[in-house]
Amino acid sequence: MKFEHHAIGFLSTPFKEKFGVPRQSMMMSAARGVLKLKPDPAYALALKHLDQFTHIWLIFIFHKSGTKPWHPLIETPRIEAAQRMGVFATRSPHRPNSIGMSAVKLEGIDLKAAGGIEIHVSGLDLLDGTPVIDIKPYLPFADRIDEANAGWAHTEIKRYPVSYSDDSLMALGGWSEQHSDLKQLIEQMLALDPRPTSQRRASPLAAPESEDKEFAFRVLDFDVHWRVRAGAPHVFLVLKLPGS
Repeated sequence: MKFEHHAIGFLSTPFKEKFGVPRQSMMMSAARGVLKLKPDPAYALALKHLDQFTHIWLIFIFHKSGTKPWHPLIETPRIEAAQRMGVFATRSPHRPNSIGMSAVKLEGIDLKAAGGIEIHVSGLDLLDGTPVIDIKPYLPFADRIDEANAGWAHTEIKRYPVSYSDDSLMALGGWSEQHSDLKQLIEQMLALDPRPTSQRRASPLAAPESEDKEFAFRVLDFDVHWRVRAGAPHVFLVLKLPGS
């Protein structure tokens, strides 16, 4: 059987590339975004009473996962594991059907936004441009299971202290009026060591050979350059992209 789905809207998020995207939703409170719904007059009624909830589920398509055949055993994409796992025991985007779901905080709904309703959310773990195919309310009495265990996915997540050069702090201060959460977002991204699992395994931040290695990623309209200093991330340059 085949099923056809249509996007009800698209997300605008800070994450322009896969590098730095949180491994799960609600790990970065400063990761804010907007779901822009298509201009369908029925959506205003469909959203009635949704603003009574603090959190919602976004059902979406992994639109950047590619068209390669899926594999039943995979290297875990973000959480380190001692062996390859069955894809159904992971949240990898490379699946038989590239459908995902994320719980996010509902910050507000703008029913009168030009060009279509805007739903403001935070705690995102999704790439910019992600197509959303459904919205459901998060129900604590049904969706939270206190006795559940995390299986192979250990819940202890290491966070690193993040430091900044004087130049990077000055640059961030200059953009604070337009991007009040920028420094917090960068810090939350780097605290989790945003590098791919293969890099983290090959060169842990605390390893002597990692010292002074440099990396960069794009977030919003900025390039963030950082290096490893004393086993932790150190931001030494933040550049606003030309034309942004």
